[in-house]
Amino acid sequence: MNWFNSRIRRFWQWIRRHPKKITIPVTCVIVGAISLGGVQFGRFYNYTQTDPNFCQSCHLMQESWDRWDASSHKDISCHDCHQQSLFTSAKQVISFAFASNDKVEKHAVVLDEVCMSCHESGSSMWIQVAATSGHKVHAEEQNIACVKCHSVTMHRFEPPGQICIICHEDKPVQIEGMADNHCAVCHDFLAGEEHISPEREGCLECHQAQTELAVDWPADAPMQYPCGDCHKPHEQVKQVVDCQSCHTVEGVHLAEAHSASSCITCHKPHNWSVAQRETCLTCHPGKAEHNAGNSCSSCHNFPGK
Repeated sequence: MNWFNSRIRRFWQWIRRHPKKITIPVTCVIVGAISLGGVQFGRFYNYTQTDPNFCQSCHLMQESWDRWDASSHKDISCHDCHQQSLFTSAKQVISFAFASNDKVEKHAVVLDEVCMSCHESGSSMWIQVAATSGHKVHAEEQNIACVKCHSVTMHRFEPPGQICIICHEDKPVQIEGMADNHCAVCHDFLAGEEHISPEREGCLECHQAQTELAVDWPADAPMQYPCGDCHKPHEQVKQVVDCQSCHTVEGVHLAEAHSASSCITCHKPHNWSVAQRETCLTCHPGKAEHNAGNSCSSCHNFPGK
């Protein structure tokens, strides 16, 4: 024991006589340890706070990760949108690891400000929504959070067709042939107009581009109003329109032979001009020689308004 104590005293005496010989190595070791620890901590922080692979490492997040990886946001880090403090993140990891690891609790809710930092930034990299009709009505006027529509299917970002009905349950599509269309087919969210109701030009993009849907809409047609004034897909099951909701009928229109006929028997849809002689003769072939060369309506007046 005395031998050991003697060795210790001699060691400390040597250190006091040669301080630099011990101070420099010890300092290097300490600095190296701190540097190595800092590098490792930096790697750990970068992995857990900026690397999407950290999110994928949780087996319960695979479905969300796959949808993100196939989305238009795949080049954006998870943490760019899902922002929470380091303390909250650590608390969540500990809770998941030691309390319940069969589900991921709600966390890092995306605020509107995060979405707007890109989508109202003016950058051409992202769709700018500030001046679009759909977002003006829903986000600006009604203060509906972005994630209410855009996060229902986790990282798809394009709202599914069913999402609109959550709020607009009183507006189902009734008319045949249109029920399977996404609401945005007619109600263009990204249009720059002041309103989101479909315009005639929008309807004609489909109803003139396809042969089976094509409509004859002459440029000089007397009726120059939106298709929705007559065709109401959220109310009508059939495409047949009740003309009498606007037009009262008088005179010959009330004659038994005519009152039982549909308006389009005589009036060509989307033109609505006065029926020509040839049209009348399809039902009155025996009058072909009667007052030939003149319009039937020159004598047979069809008052109505």
